Amino acid sequence: MALAVAGAMAAVTIGSVFVFDLLPGPGGGQDDSDAGSGSDSPPAATASSAPSGTVPAAYLGTWEGQGVALDGRLPLGTFRITVGPAAVGEELGKLRQTDQIGGVCVDVLTLKQVTRTELVATSVGAKTNHSGCNPAKTTVHLKPVGDDLQYRSESAESGRPQARMSKVR
Repeated sequence: MALAVAGAMAAVTIGSVFVFDLLPGPGGGQDDSDAGSGSDSPPAATASSAPSGTVPAAYLGTWEGQGVALDGRLPLGTFRITVGPAAVGEELGKLRQTDQIGGVCVDVLTLKQVTRTELVATSVGAKTNHSGCNPAKTTVHLKPVGDDLQYRSESAESGRPQARMSKVR
């Protein structure tokens, strides 16, 4: 029994080191204020209205769900994103990733493009992140799926993280 517990703890520890080294920011910062503020905007009728270069109301708010990488084979912990009103080139919000042992990284998202079906943003690790977080710039996609929001990162070095998140406020 003790060996099983020790083995499980070792797997979590090794997995966390792997995630910290490979995750581009959605993984471990010290600054909780980066992801805590959100919008309590009312839901929009649709997210597929004609793009105007600003964030449709359906995206606004705070969303949370479980993140994975490597085509779902690597659990990454909880992803929490706060999306605020923004125009192209402005800060869209912050993504906070908390791994299974409590390590936190924050990514700052800048709106790059608004299409009829998704938001495209540039993601970069917050300056307050610890050294285990990947600061590399990458492209992320946010897309409504039913009442949820799908997050997808193009970061190959991080295993292409993704999460399906439900609105929490």
